[in-house]
Amino acid sequence: MLSNVYLKTLRDMRRPLFWWVLGMFLFTFYFVTIYPSMQESSADIQSYVDNLPESFKAMFGVDVLDISTLEGFLTMELLSMFYPIMILAFAVSYGAGLLGGEEESGTLEILLATPIPRWRVLLAKFSALITFTLVVLLATWLGIMAGIAYTGLKDVDTVNILYGVLNMAPLGLFFAAVAYFLTGVRGGKGTALGVTLALAAGTYLVHTLSDVASIPEWLQKLSPWYYYDGVHVLRDGVDLFNVALLLGLAALLVGGAMWFFGRRDAGV
Repeated sequence: MLSNVYLKTLRDMRRPLFWWVLGMFLFTFYFVTIYPSMQESSADIQSYVDNLPESFKAMFGVDVLDISTLEGFLTMELLSMFYPIMILAFAVSYGAGLLGGEEESGTLEILLATPIPRWRVLLAKFSALITFTLVVLLATWLGIMAGIAYTGLKDVDTVNILYGVLNMAPLGLFFAAVAYFLTGVRGGKGTALGVTLALAAGTYLVHTLSDVASIPEWLQKLSPWYYYDGVHVLRDGVDLFNVALLLGLAALLVGGAMWFFGRRDAGV
């Protein structure tokens, strides 16, 4: 029963999944192919970056990057901000819509009329979102690999880059779980989406402006972005504690969604 709901959810997502996979692959491939031309002028670009205002460097996390390397280039252009925000955006939108969208459209009534327990429905749906996220991230990594092969770049640690790309999953799934929890508590896609995106934006500002604004360290640690740290991941590796923390919090939120949803009127 669980696998049926899981596969049905993936089937419902198949068209956006196709376009996300294709888009992330091609966009990443393009960025890697322009890297050799950027590398030729990397000294000038690095000098420009070094002279940027401290507030700007804090915002984009470019103060510790060596953009003469592919890893530094990918971090500055993609992994530090742009791609995490994209992954977060689709994860949150689907996290809010898995229950909230179906509840608002009335299709959830048909699903809940089956003998499948509510908690299994919720677990299967979120499992489909995890699969969606991982497939998109793998397509992103394959775009990098295709770009490396096309340009003939050497001495690139492709496994480390894979870890760096997959490191975006815990952050995206955490915020998706926040949206999922909110729809489990009270239903409705719009409120869950708005609250979660506001939380993501607010905590991002707390994290990126922490040094400039002299934000206390204890407050910085309340931001999920603090535990993502996309700026250092390709240089220092993935922090397994941070990964476990974000995934553990996501699991607790999904568990909370199952508990509340199992005890409230689903509007059917």
